[in-house]
Amino acid sequence: MVQIQRLLEVSISDPRKTERTLGGLDVFLPYVRDYVDTYIGKSITTQQWKDHLYGFWSKHPDADQKIKALDGVDWDAWFFGEGTSLPVKMEYDLSLAEAAWALAARWDSARTSDPEKLKFSKSDLDGFNSNQIVAFLERLQSFQPLPSPLLAAFKATYNHLAITSNAEIRLRYYQVALADSKSSFAKEEAPEAVKWVTGEDGTGVIKGRMKFCRPTLRIAHKVDGMSDFVKEVWGRKRGEFHPIARRLVDKDIGYNA
Repeated sequence: MVQIQRLLEVSISDPRKTERTLGGLDVFLPYVRDYVDTYIGKSITTQQWKDHLYGFWSKHPDADQKIKALDGVDWDAWFFGEGTSLPVKMEYDLSLAEAAWALAARWDSARTSDPEKLKFSKSDLDGFNSNQIVAFLERLQSFQPLPSPLLAAFKATYNHLAITSNAEIRLRYYQVALADSKSSFAKEEAPEAVKWVTGEDGTGVIKGRMKFCRPTLRIAHKVDGMSDFVKEVWGRKRGEFHPIARRLVDKDIGYNA
């Protein structure tokens, strides 16, 4: 199926037009089904795939148009080209990401503002899907850590981020909150972060997931004055984790069993 994905990414003149050039998704899906029916359970070469691709579209009512479109693809560049650049520049609709980035930029610009005069509200995130909220928090991580007074205002504004059951969002929230290891806000939030990933918050939602527990415990361990607390909690809970997780977290935080 890699070849199909490649075809969808290839462009005749615009990286977004290939599927539409072949007739859109409704027209393209029958090809996908035929490809699966023909080669299910088999291993094929790229040339076999290309031959099948041309063979399928040569039987289409608009065969001349379809074949002409396929002939417009620089197959040699896609199959045999070298380097870090694709044969055509990929273009993506960034409108959803840009909305998230714009909100992050507003918070970054507010770092010198009086927290009492900030013009942010919980409704800032209205209409944002989970991926946009993640993009918003990740963008904040790309800036210098926000000062504690601003982070306190941030939490008060978007208080649901600190308690959400969406682990992807909550992880990023803690990464923003604990970014400045010397800040008073990091010291306040670190215990909650540790309890979250070790299951001591009572939810047990992500306990044992290395994707979440390792980065969270690492960053909490670096917060001033939190090293002993992190090790103490980890020492109590580590027996409930998978041996691989135990070994890696032990190394991350310098814990000696």
